[in-house]
Amino acid sequence: MNNHQNAIFHQITNFLKTPLALLGVDLKNFQFNKICHFANHPYLCKGLMLFKK
Repeated sequence: MNNHQNAIFHQITNFLKTPLALLGVDLKNFQFNKICHFANHPYLCKGLMLFKK
């Protein structure tokens, strides 16, 4: 993850911490990081780069 993705990930986990704690969900075992990891693949961003030019 790059720094921007890390910042977003931490904001989301901080936001979810209290409600999930009330439900008994442990964020250390939560696989959200793997869900977000797909955004690191360059082929997903390739189309976005075409519009950026």
